[in-house]
Amino acid sequence: MTSLTLDYTIVSTEPALERAIKKCIKKGPTALDFETTSLVPSEGRARLVSLCNDSCHYLVDFDGIRGGFRAVAKLFEGGQWVCFNAGFEDRWFMDARSKVHCLDVANLRRAILGGGNFSLKQAVLWDLDEDMSKEEQASDWALDTLTQSQLDYAYKDADVTWRLWGYWAAQADGGRWMGFKMLNDMVPAVIEMETAGMLLDSAHHRKLISNWESTRALKIKTIRKLVGEDEVANIKSDSQWSDYFALKLPDDFLSVWPRTEKTGQLSMKVETLKKLAGVVPDTPLEEFFDALSAYKTITKYLSSFGESLITKANSSAGKRVRARFNIGAAKTCRFSCSSPNLQQIPRDKVILGEATSVRRSFIAGLGRRLVSLDYSGIELRVLALLSNDAQLLSDMVEGDVHSEVAAVIAGHKIDKKTKEGKEARQAAKGVSFGIIYGAGAVGLSTVMRTTVDKAQSYIDFWQDRYQKAFQLRYDMLDEARRTSFIRCVDGGTIYMTKSPELPRAANFPVQRAALSIMARAIVRHKNSLDIERAKGKQRMTRMVSTIHDALIDEAAVTDTGKCLDIMREDMVKGYLDMFPDAPIDNLVEGGIGPNWAELE
Repeated sequence: MTSLTLDYTIVSTEPALERAIKKCIKKGPTALDFETTSLVPSEGRARLVSLCNDSCHYLVDFDGIRGGFRAVAKLFEGGQWVCFNAGFEDRWFMDARSKVHCLDVANLRRAILGGGNFSLKQAVLWDLDEDMSKEEQASDWALDTLTQSQLDYAYKDADVTWRLWGYWAAQADGGRWMGFKMLNDMVPAVIEMETAGMLLDSAHHRKLISNWESTRALKIKTIRKLVGEDEVANIKSDSQWSDYFALKLPDDFLSVWPRTEKTGQLSMKVETLKKLAGVVPDTPLEEFFDALSAYKTITKYLSSFGESLITKANSSAGKRVRARFNIGAAKTCRFSCSSPNLQQIPRDKVILGEATSVRRSFIAGLGRRLVSLDYSGIELRVLALLSNDAQLLSDMVEGDVHSEVAAVIAGHKIDKKTKEGKEARQAAKGVSFGIIYGAGAVGLSTVMRTTVDKAQSYIDFWQDRYQKAFQLRYDMLDEARRTSFIRCVDGGTIYMTKSPELPRAANFPVQRAALSIMARAIVRHKNSLDIERAKGKQRMTRMVSTIHDALIDEAAVTDTGKCLDIMREDMVKGYLDMFPDAPIDNLVEGGIGPNWAELE
């Protein structure tokens, strides 16, 4: 679409607004963009809304309308309103009790290209080859009389949104529209989760922080025992450690040490340090690498999940931690989470040898319980279904893939109920996921802290037992190399924009299918709860979080059993939406509990 002029009509009365909206609805999809006095509906008001399509060019000033936006929000019902990152606009409509769910052009772009996190300014530059100013974004939208610059800025946002919609709609086929619908339908559920948040037990969390700090102090002592302050003054400095080891270690060891792309320095990532520890077992270097990786892990936990969580809870209504869930941000369109990133919180109840469960800090409110279910091994199930690997599917449904692999590693059958069996099975999970994510014998050997030959034997076992699943990886890689993109089972596409993505591309369709299952479960569950709440049931039940392949609700104690049943049914149906004939045995696991770590 060509650029539209700034010849818009200002609307400031309810009758004029009604006529404008009717015209927009008659013409079809229309770009819509709000300017508000606050990012949070409860703390401010909507001042302007811009409406733009090929025939409609309006700028609505709600200050001229009695009761403002909330009084006329229902007039927008029945329209196809196109927004950029529509969750923002959806929140304002929901606050005004209007049943409007906007179409998100950012999600359409993600459905076609394969995820991504980008701003309107970036999308306009990349897709329309235009630079747009966002200077007026932070201006005072509560002024009695807005400036001409503010008015033009507001309309331009709708203008470029409309043209972005035209640009991407022209490239969307049936499959891509299906992928878009999947992403777009999740927005109301995400809003519910972000609004509800999770209650934090601050007293327990302070004890946890103290535990971390004590453990970190011990790790610092270990590090200083091996390397004095005169050799490395600042243990936080990756560059100082890189310089130190570059001088101390032999060239043959340095040659296998990964380096950073930007600086060429030795990588000090936790994953790298753990792998290096496996290369030098039973040596002072192993002790050092283990101590430094633990120190860095604890430091990250303290910065990400320490006092900041307590501060966030204390500054929010109801002492709740409200994270932001980003739809489609990852390459495969899977969720990302920020402020804080709850997806980084590990499932394990034991971290670094200490009883330090972060999940234990998240609790249900008074008279309530947390209800959660997790898809069991969903990526391996999906891999089995996509590759038509009957053996892998059988092991997932009737047996235990990880126990089979663990038996190969241990050289005998394992009992997964014992401590040793659990540890062996956990290690086997790393083998299976390492293989499906493209790890070779060398990479797997460092992770498993074993020889390259043994690592290769694990790969050989996996390839022999799950031949079709293993072959699918090569088929996906071949497709990515030939076409630079991969078609996914939900109809969407994932484009390869960087060569380093190719090794990981083999599992992109698996991750995307897993996302598609989870997305459909989330949408189903939101709709189910809405129906129950409309009947006067499950009144206190709210979706509070989604972590990887899990759903988490908070419900009244008396409603938890029914809530769990509803969640199980919705998750099973979400799975069958993608794979109608797939077996559902042992598909989900989880339960009910007073906190996130204790679900039975």
